[in-house]
Formats: sequence, C-alpha cells, structure tokens
Amino acid sequence: MARPYTEGVDDQGGTRPDLLSLKPTVVPRPPLALLARSRLMAKLDCTADTVLICAPAGYGKTVLLSQWLESQAHKVAWASPNQHNREALWPAILQALRHCPAIPPGALRQFSGDEDNAVDVLGDLAQELIAIGSTVRLVIDGVDGFARDERDRWIPALLNQAGLTIQLALAYRDNIAVDPGPFRLGGRIVELRAKDLAFTLDDTNVLAAKTTTLMGMHQLRELFRQTAGWPACVVLALRYLREAADPDAPLGDLAANSRELSDYLNHQIFRTLSDEERQVLSSTSVCRVVVAAQANTLAGHRYAGGILTSLADDRDLVESAGSGRKVFVVHPMIRAFFRAELARKEPDALLSYNRIAAQWHEHAREPEAALRHAMDSTDVGLIVGVLEKHGAALLGSGEVLQVRRAIAVLPDTAFAGSQKLCVVAALAHVESRQPTTATRYMVAANRNQAEDSPPELRELQALARARLSWFSDGWEDQDPQATADYAALRFSRQSGIRIEARMVKVTAALVEGKYGTAENEAAAALIDATETGNAYLTGKIYLKLAATHSLQGQLRRASGFLQLAEDKLPMQAWTAGAGRSVGALMHASAALLRAEPVEALQFAATGISELGQLGSSSKGAGSAMRATLEIVTACAHMDSGDRRNALEGMRQARLRIGKDHLFAQPLAACISVIEHTAALALGHSDHGREVLEWAEDRIQGTGELCLLRAQGPAGISRFDAAVDRLRPLHTGAVKPVLEWTRLHVNVLECFMAIRTGRRTLAGKLLEEALHIADELDVLRPLAIAPQEVIDLLVERVGTFGPQEALAQRLLALHPPADARRAQSLTPREREVLTLLPSHLSQEQMAAELHLSVNTVKTHIRLIYSKLGAGSRHDAVAAAYKTGYLP
Repeated sequence: MARPYTEGVDDQGGTRPDLLSLKPTVVPRPPLALLARSRLMAKLDCTADTVLICAPAGYGKTVLLSQWLESQAHKVAWASPNQHNREALWPAILQALRHCPAIPPGALRQFSGDEDNAVDVLGDLAQELIAIGSTVRLVIDGVDGFARDERDRWIPALLNQAGLTIQLALAYRDNIAVDPGPFRLGGRIVELRAKDLAFTLDDTNVLAAKTTTLMGMHQLRELFRQTAGWPACVVLALRYLREAADPDAPLGDLAANSRELSDYLNHQIFRTLSDEERQVLSSTSVCRVVVAAQANTLAGHRYAGGILTSLADDRDLVESAGSGRKVFVVHPMIRAFFRAELARKEPDALLSYNRIAAQWHEHAREPEAALRHAMDSTDVGLIVGVLEKHGAALLGSGEVLQVRRAIAVLPDTAFAGSQKLCVVAALAHVESRQPTTATRYMVAANRNQAEDSPPELRELQALARARLSWFSDGWEDQDPQATADYAALRFSRQSGIRIEARMVKVTAALVEGKYGTAENEAAAALIDATETGNAYLTGKIYLKLAATHSLQGQLRRASGFLQLAEDKLPMQAWTAGAGRSVGALMHASAALLRAEPVEALQFAATGISELGQLGSSSKGAGSAMRATLEIVTACAHMDSGDRRNALEGMRQARLRIGKDHLFAQPLAACISVIEHTAALALGHSDHGREVLEWAEDRIQGTGELCLLRAQGPAGISRFDAAVDRLRPLHTGAVKPVLEWTRLHVNVLECFMAIRTGRRTLAGKLLEEALHIADELDVLRPLAIAPQEVIDLLVERVGTFGPQEALAQRLLALHPPADARRAQSLTPREREVLTLLPSHLSQEQMAAELHLSVNTVKTHIRLIYSKLGAGSRHDAVAAAYKTGYLP
C-alpha cells in the first residue's frame, strides 16, 4: 500500500503545514496496536463499495484507514492533497493508481492526467481495470484539501462509478466536501462521523494503561468529560498527565492549563474558522447549552444561530438538537478553548458575556442558569437580584449548594438592606441543617423588617421560623403552627411554600405521636409535589414518610420510602440538603435491627459526621438525632463483639434524652428495650434495674414497659410473674410504641415456653417470631435470642416454609463460641461471677449471696466450664473479654 503523505495528511497528528502553519503542533502518534478499534473495524468490514469518514482534525481518520487496509495493502491506492499542487484531484488519483501494486506498470498509459470529463474518464478507467482483472480500493484522504471545482467534478462521478472495480474510501473534515445524498439510497455506503470515531471511556483507559500514564479514576473520568473522546486531545491530555505524574491531583481545565493542547486547537481549529465563526463561538463559550435566540443575544447579531447550525451541519464542532434543531451544544474542548482565551486575553468580555447570559436566562425563567451566570459575572447586584426573585424557588427545586455558594460570595453589606435576601439565606441553611447560621440570618431579617412587607415575603419568613423552630432548644414553647402567618401558608399561591408548610405539619404530628395525621398530611403534600413535577420536594416527602414509619418501628416500610427518597433526590441535593444526615441515621438503625452491626457502625459514623450544627442543641431535632446515632453506635459495638464499653455508651446516650425532647417517647422506648436486654444478657442486673426505673418514669402505659418488667423475672425463672407482667400487652390494655417490640416479646415467650417444657408452644411462638421478623425486616431480637431459642431454631430448620430463608440467615449469624458460652450462664451463675474478681473466699461469697458453700462451689465449677477457664484468674479474664464484667 502506498503510505499516506506523512507530513501533510497524518490526521491523527493533524499536521497540515501547507494549509495552516509552518510550525504545527504535532500530536505524538502511538503505535497502531495501541489504538486498535475493533468496533469500527467490524463496521468497515461490512462495507461493499464506499466508506465516507467525516470528522474534524485529530479524530484519527488516517490512522483508522491505515489499520483497516493494512492487510489489503496490495490493492490500495492512496491519494491526498499534494503539498505543491493542491488544486488537481484527477492527477493525484492517477498517480496513486499507478503506485498501486495491483495495477501492472504501464497499464494506465492512456491517461495523461489532463483529462477533465470525469464521467468518460472514469468509465474508461473501469474498463481498463476490468481488462487487467483488478479491483482497487481508492483512498482519498483529505478530500476537502482539493479545490472545490475539482471536488464537484470528480467526487460525484466517483461515487456513481464505485462498485465492481473501484471501491472508495473518502476522508474529509468538512461535510460540504462530499454530498452522498443521492447515493445513500442504494445502501452500499458506510458513513462514520466524529461521534463514531471518538474514544470511549474504556478506550481512554486502555490507552492510558498502554502508554504508562499514571492517573486516578477521577482524573480519567474528568479527562473524558472535557475531551469527549476527541482522540488527538486525549493523546495530548495523557502526555500532560504523564508529566504531572500525580494521580490524586485535580485535573483542572485542560484547555487552559495544557499549552500543547491549547496550541493544537489553535492551529487545527481556530485558524480554520472565519472571524464571524470565532466571534460566535467565543461569545457563547460561557454557556453549556445555548439556543439560537440566546446565541444571537450574546453575539450581538441575528445570524449567530445560523452560524452554529452551519458548524453543526458542516464541521461536527457543534451538536444541534431540539425542535427545529435550535438547541446547540458546542464540543466541550472547543468551548473550553474559547473560554480560556477570553479569560486570558479579554477577562472583561468574559464577565460581560456572563452578565448577558444571566439576564437572558432570568427573562427565560431559568433561574438556576441565571444564578450560575450571575456568579460567574461577579456582579453583586445581579446575584442579589436573582436570589431575591428566585432564591426560594431554587431551594425548593434542590439547588441548595448553588444558593449557598452565591450567598457565600456576597459581602455583608448586601444583606444589610435586604430582608428577603436574609430570609432566603436562612432557608438555605435550614435546608442544609445548619440552624445556628440560619438563626443569624433570621435575626438580620427581623432587623430589616418593614411594616409593609409584601405577602410573599411574610410567607417565606413564617416558613423559615416554622422550620427553624424544630432545631431550637425551646421548640416546645413556640408551636410553629400557632401563628397567623403560618396558618396562611397552606393557601399560598406558591406551590413550594404550600408543600413545605404541610411538611411542617407532618413533623408536628410526628412529635405528638399522631402518626395517622402525619401520613395523611404527607400524602396530601405528595400529591401536590407530584402534580407540580417537583422531584426534590417529592424526595423530601418520601424522606418524611420513611421517618414516620421508622419512628413506629416499621423498618421494611421505612426502608422502602427511604429508597424512593434516594431515587428522587439527586446526589448533590442529598448531600447538601435534606437527606444525608437523616438518611444515614435511618440506614444505621435499619442495619442494626437487621443484625448487620458493621454496616450500622459505618452509617452511624457518617450520620454523626454530617450532624454539624445540628448536634449543638440540647433538645431539638439535632439532639434527638445525635442520641439515636449514639444508641446505634453503642449497640452495634456490642453486637460486633466489642462489649466492654457498650453498656456505658448506651447509658450515656439514654441520659441525653429528656422528657421534653423531640421524639422523646420512641427514643426512650428504643433505648430502654435495647439497653435493658443487653444488661440482663451480660449479667448486669443492677444496670438492668436502673434502666427499668428510668423507663417507669418515661414510657408509662407502653408495651415496652411491660416487656422490661417481664424480662427480669424471666431471667431468674419466675415465669408466672413474667407472664402476668406481659398480660396487659396481650389484652390490648397497652400497645407497644415500636412494632419490633412484639418480636422481643415473642422471643421472650418462646424462651419461657422452652424452659417450662412446652416445646409445641415454643415452636409456634418461634414460627410467629420469624413471620414478624420477615414482615418488619427486623432480625436482631432473634439474632441475640437466648441459646435455648437458637437451639430450637437449629432443631426445626427446614420446617419454616416461607420463612426458611430467614431462618438460614439467622443460623449464619451465630455468635462466636466464647460469646455463646457466656450467654448460657444462668442468672445465679452471673451473680457468682460478679464476685470472682474480689478477694472474697468461697465461704464469704456464700454468705454474701445467702447460699451454701457447696452451692457456690458448684456454680464456680460450671462457670469455669462454660467460659473455658481453668482457674479463677482465667475465668475473670474470659468474663472481661465477653463483656460480663465491665
């Protein structure tokens, strides 16, 4: 195969010194094996007659054709614009054919190269090739490098003649160079455009590996985002990264930071554009997406949209879409290049274009884009205007980070004269769970308040006060629903305010334990949010519903709504707004109750780190969240085998919960059951009594208190007393606060049935417990059940029907052998164990416990056996290890 003209047409390098520059930027051309394009090869192999490849410089047209035709070199004729004579196409074709190995020397002597009747000449050429029995693949690389009249004369004739003896492969940069329209109908043309030739993310990763470029995954993704797979730009960007050799560093703006990449774009793209095209691309470079009318405004004339259309249709530098194809996306590398040029050479023009774009987007009712451009323009007045007019709506659509960033760049003087700006700032920080900062802005808003504030502003201020009250230590004295301003919110013309007001009512109902009311209000808010198409508020409502069911101990339903919330809320909104800390708390609680302590610890750590200013209040929502996360953390540590400080951690968390805390009753019910059960299991009867006394004061008239009152007697085999204390729960005289308390009751009753020899009843109770566990997605009460219950589970495995998979999960959660031995200690053995670390003799221990010496000796012997100890010292050490001794 006659090799491509190396200086003028190496498209991967993109060097055309005769067209563009005496000193072009040369892209290093890797070995062909590094750029193997199997997907494109397969597509080219399917072609019958003609291949058309149109893409800007640097997309590897020449390299691709070279790879594809490598095995057919003997029948390839390769023509390209001659450095000294770019005008004549037919002489170049004739010269390429004469150099083709498949054509015998002297076979084409009848042609002089001066012929101008394309149809007749190509007909004669076909007859000549038939006569010598040759089929030739004619490659014209750089069709647009020939004179236009030459192209118009020879290319249509070639396309019409292509077939039996001449197969065509045409490569060109501008779509106007070849018009294949009439010939597409035959179905014998394969066309490849820039989007086909662009590297995929995987291609880029493979190339980086084969060129030993050290880069992090975040750098790879960012490189791909900026280059959009433009092969030459990818190669230059990888060279830039090889020189940096820091896989952890931010990639930055490649077009601005890489001199080689900038020079390449300058030579290969910028200099080929007309002044009008440059001006349009430069003025619109501040916009990611631009419509024709906006382009006209930015460029200052009404032809900008047409120029972008031409660049999209003819040059593949722009994509057009939408109705009438009037929406344009400039290639990210081109846009970045022009934006960097503005920043370097005309910074004032860059600010001006952003100002124009902000005003255009605001007029078009696109506040998010308006605020972004206002910030890029650094125009304080413009930023304030957008925030005052659209800030509340932006927050209601999830643009919390964007609004907070805008607030952060404003000077203090901007807030001094604007009540509405202060209220928007307060709402932004309430949404981000930063009540301390929000309070400061509310104080400023009150200071700036005018007597004749418009209704819309009064509504916003009432909403901010209502939402902020839940984070305050004095929330119980300032019912957010009691004010006249708040009462009017449900009738607001602003849908976002109506929905947020309903969510305040949901929170109020949850605090009062009115879960039915909370669900009804959330359902009404959900309808409103769905009808208005507000995904962010829809996600927040799902989060409220998740909290509603979580506070009732309905973990499966809570997890379902939490998943819906996560699906609706975009990641940046989830991180900056409603979801992160609350979601982590609910995930942590669910993981703990599913008997997944490691996951619970991870989510709890995330939740605590995300509390921020929330954790500073002693009674508000933040305090309730912190207490819950501390409970989960302590319990998860115990379930993971780290028992030594677990009880003390639970005690500290419990003591944080005052009677007047938000959600005090469900919190008290939760910690009471968890801590009391743990204390008794570890043999700390005094600690258990302390928890019971605390619960008597906090959760009177609840099923949880009945459970706690029964657990103590059951632990010392006073089963009749335990049954009596559970009776109000079974008669309906009291109800549990948390649904999963029923599972603890079933486990306790199953244990008592086993101990009293009623194994049939115990089996039914175990089946019922498995059913409840499956229904609620709560496994922990069964996972920490007494050994007798676990033994019954093992005995009956394979008989549980629909709950068999759950039973198998439980068997997989068996605790380590030392912990199981510790759990099998009787209450009396635990009492003896607590005296072993002392210096009391066996006679003194007997006197202390009112037992005979022989009984004490028997208990000690059993303790040694169960703990695997050979001495008093070993038994004490084992007890500390398992958590029996604090």
